[in-house]
Amino acid sequence: MSVLSLKSVLIGIVATLTMDVLTVTATKLELIAPLPPQLIGRWFASLARGQAVHGDIDQVPPINHELAVAVPAHYAIGVTLTLLYLFANSAFGLNSRSLRTALGFALCTSFLPWLLMFPAMGYGWFGARGRGGARLFPSSLVTHCFYGFGLWLSVSLLS
Repeated sequence: MSVLSLKSVLIGIVATLTMDVLTVTATKLELIAPLPPQLIGRWFASLARGQAVHGDIDQVPPINHELAVAVPAHYAIGVTLTLLYLFANSAFGLNSRSLRTALGFALCTSFLPWLLMFPAMGYGWFGARGRGGARLFPSSLVTHCFYGFGLWLSVSLLS
């Protein structure tokens, strides 16, 4: 399978969708407390306007359609990371159908919010100064494991 195939993109969509469904479920069960997607959409919109860093993204005035901004950006990132996963597995001769490989990769993707997104939103390294009620570090760790599970599942089913 070519890394840049429609099937690869579909794998990324399914992996990201799995992450989202399991995240909503775990949030409703109060097992995790991630950021609301609207707030992430606000941050993505501020990136598009050239302002990446904030003292506290909660203090930035809301924009219209924050969820409509968050969802496509989130899926674009999920698909891009999937393409990177498939490329790396192919380049290094790794088994992309291995749950261990998929979870290991997904855990590594946790560094993106920990070292980039959370600090830029004003929540500090690893989300240490997250907004009230959010448990950013463990929630992002769990949600990225959900992405890894989805990655393994979609590669197993679609390859």
